[in-house]
Amino acid sequence: MAEVGVVTKGLVTADWLSEHLDDPSIRVVDTRKGDKYAALHIQGALSLDVSPFLRDNGDVIGMQEFAEVMSRLGIDASTHVVAYDDGNNLFAARLWWVLNYYGHTDVRVLDGGWDCWSADDRPADNNDTMVSPARFEPNVSSGWKSDSGYVEASIACSDRVILDVRSDDEWLRIKDSGSTPPGHIPGAVHFVWSDVIDRDNLCFKPAAELRTMFHNIGLRQDREILVYCLAGIRAAHSVLALRLAGFESVRNYEGSWAAWSRTGRPIEGAVSLSHPN
Repeated sequence: MAEVGVVTKGLVTADWLSEHLDDPSIRVVDTRKGDKYAALHIQGALSLDVSPFLRDNGDVIGMQEFAEVMSRLGIDASTHVVAYDDGNNLFAARLWWVLNYYGHTDVRVLDGGWDCWSADDRPADNNDTMVSPARFEPNVSSGWKSDSGYVEASIACSDRVILDVRSDDEWLRIKDSGSTPPGHIPGAVHFVWSDVIDRDNLCFKPAAELRTMFHNIGLRQDREILVYCLAGIRAAHSVLALRLAGFESVRNYEGSWAAWSRTGRPIEGAVSLSHPN
């Protein structure tokens, strides 16, 4: 959880945003699904459906297409982006990751999301926000992403760890969806992505607590972490959590299990389950 009234490298508090809501350099982006934005949203926020941020082949939205979307939202190199949603900030974190991947590092997630904002009667309305288009110029930062080949080459690397952040049911295949085969990437360790959220306030747990949780499953800051889920959404959220905890070398395996399991690469059966203390 970010300290009250401050900005961290990945989060911003509701108190801070309330104080800076009229700052023209800030663009608040609502990533909630459905018609929730139309009903009520943070005053001045713009709506963005993040589902197009994955293509049919499981890869991130293309550079030019993403630039056009950001430009329509009035986002350029001088814009401070604040993203939020109402689902553990899963989709807000996805936007955070895509922006970082395309070189825009001035982006934060609203800690606690809409739930935290709306709980204290902060400014909200249902007005459509109008902004002038900007010129977003993407610049791929390759260290934020890994592909199947890179992950496969990492299985035998002592300085890399593969982290599976799918649910317990997916890891153990208690419920078989039929869409992908059971198992996991060989050598992967397991951690449920949502365990980084404090259930009482829906904020991220403090950095020190996150660091302890990750250390308890064998992660270390001097090793590169490759994170995967089913299709790269939850993995992006975990990349944010790891960054908050002080892990600087973290990549999202964008294709994730959906890509890995259909390419004939090695699969290991789920034989153990790791939980944070």
